[in-house]
Amino acid sequence: MRSAGLKVIAGKEFRDHVRSRRFLCLLGIMLVIAAVGLVSGMVQYHKDVENYSRACAAISENEGATIPFFMKPSPLAAFYQMAFLLSSLGAATGIAMGFDLVTREKESRSLKILLSHPIYRDEVISGKALGGMAAIALAVFMLIAVSFAVLLLFGVVPNLDETIRILIFGALSFLMIVAFFALSLFFSTVTETSGSALVSTLIVFITLSSVAYLITSGAGVTVLVGDPPKMPGESYDYTVRTGPDSETGFCGVSDGGMDPEEFKQKLEEYEAAMTAYQGKRQAVTDVFALLSPDRNYEKLSFAVAEPGMALASRLDPGQEVPESGLSALSGLLGSLAGNIVALLVFPAAFFGLAWVRFVREDIR
Repeated sequence: MRSAGLKVIAGKEFRDHVRSRRFLCLLGIMLVIAAVGLVSGMVQYHKDVENYSRACAAISENEGATIPFFMKPSPLAAFYQMAFLLSSLGAATGIAMGFDLVTREKESRSLKILLSHPIYRDEVISGKALGGMAAIALAVFMLIAVSFAVLLLFGVVPNLDETIRILIFGALSFLMIVAFFALSLFFSTVTETSGSALVSTLIVFITLSSVAYLITSGAGVTVLVGDPPKMPGESYDYTVRTGPDSETGFCGVSDGGMDPEEFKQKLEEYEAAMTAYQGKRQAVTDVFALLSPDRNYEKLSFAVAEPGMALASRLDPGQEVPESGLSALSGLLGSLAGNIVALLVFPAAFFGLAWVRFVREDIR
């Protein structure tokens, strides 16, 4: 593959993207919604800081009482809220940028003319991919720049820890958009028209997201792994009214007339079986969540924005959460390795398929 031809094609594609009304409209919508989401998050952040200060003052009178580090309000919590907006907008941006990259050339008959020049096919498909990825990188850079501007506007100056995590959030956003860009680029190479490529991409996108959502929901997992183990004895639910318009529910269990020692043994067996059952449910949920880039993105974004909270839910009782956000994030890397790999493999796989198909395709 010659680098000269690759640079020319990548540069042309990049300029075409940043000048297109489609890209500019999607970028504008993404920046506006991200800014609105961050402004809303910053307003809530300042309220949380005030409540946190009052809570600290209230417990300071009790010796030994402390508030865990991960409960301290963080300005990065707004980025997790923004991730929910970007997961759909980012997917739309990636799909819109890639679904007609090759089909547009086929429909206009310009692809045959392009390939008649002394240029390799792999330079064409690689240049189109690199040009699109460069445009996506520019969009994410502008998104992060707007994010820093909003933080500074509200008087929040990120420290080194928070700055690094914001940059990691930007990298995750880039990978998520590139994943759907690669998916649409693949269908642009295997179909003959832009409409067919767009419909095929949307079908796969909706299918992956829907399957991941349905399987990871409570009912979906129960269908696959079965019902939970039955509690020994007799269980019962009851509620207590805690106000004129509210009530609190409780669940209890009795031995049902069993021998106390036998009931204790069966209760221990139930707890062990329930732990194994919950582990199986979590394993099924994690496996199917890997199929959807947007679900992986949301999970990784939560770990970046709230690493202490995410780590605290995984630690055994008594284990302490590191007071540094980056330290807490590094403690999550093992459990998040599958999501990181999936977010990298998804675009690489579809770009590889698009590359192979385009290089071998018979252009007439």
